Amino acid sequence: MEKELRVTVVSENSANKKNLMAEHGLSLLVETSDYSLLFDTGQGLTIESNVRALQMDLRQINAIALSHGHYDHTGGIKRALALSGSKPVYAHPGIFDEKFSRNKEGEYHGVGIPFNKDELEKAGAQFHLETEPIFLSSNIILSGQIPRVTDFEVANPHFSIKKGGEYIHDPLLDDQALFVKTSKGIVVIVGCSHSGIVNILRYARQVIGEEDIYAVVGGTHLIEANEERLLQTIEVLKEMKVEKLAVSHCTGFHAQMKLKEVWKDGFILNNVGHSINI
Repeated sequence: MEKELRVTVVSENSANKKNLMAEHGLSLLVETSDYSLLFDTGQGLTIESNVRALQMDLRQINAIALSHGHYDHTGGIKRALALSGSKPVYAHPGIFDEKFSRNKEGEYHGVGIPFNKDELEKAGAQFHLETEPIFLSSNIILSGQIPRVTDFEVANPHFSIKKGGEYIHDPLLDDQALFVKTSKGIVVIVGCSHSGIVNILRYARQVIGEEDIYAVVGGTHLIEANEERLLQTIEVLKEMKVEKLAVSHCTGFHAQMKLKEVWKDGFILNNVGHSINI
């Protein structure tokens, strides 16, 4: 592989190329010269069709990693395993919590992973469930649990987990990201950024021990951010001198437009089939 890093969108909310399909969800194929993995699997409606259309061979990947336990990032895992064969699957132990979202009427709807652990192990998943960072290769680190240090990035109050028959707030501690070391700086690959994108970037610096963050790729979950939080986020990303933002999925139209205004050519609307080459 000529480039240090290639990230290709397998599943996402929008597609603008022939023969590719969109869905609410996210899946990214991450490739370096010596390691490749599928980061998230979407909700499962499009992964098989898009993998075939993009002429990908998932049998060649080293592993699957899951950013968190919501259905739109984990629902395609059985289809992915059918295409890849038995693979290590890296995730936080909290992915199997009973996860729910509460609507405006106060009704709870399940939003968790639609399979249990035993079912997935029978399908070929070799689970590695950890809260600490995992070095998947010399240059790719799965973050593990992200410390929450900002005062303006608050977890969505509508997400809950069910324990002992009671619904309690889900702080989404299972949310994690990939940190990739490149010659241009750190590339941070995010699933949904429920931890807060600024928290994630600060932790990437801490784990890798470098300051330069070159790019952010994936879902930033700024769709729910009010104007104050969005502006604070933009200011911090500017202070960090992030050069490229390739956003997807849960970023939201308003946030995308704001980010485009600031980053101009450094902004990429990361749709199905698009590849970032570094």
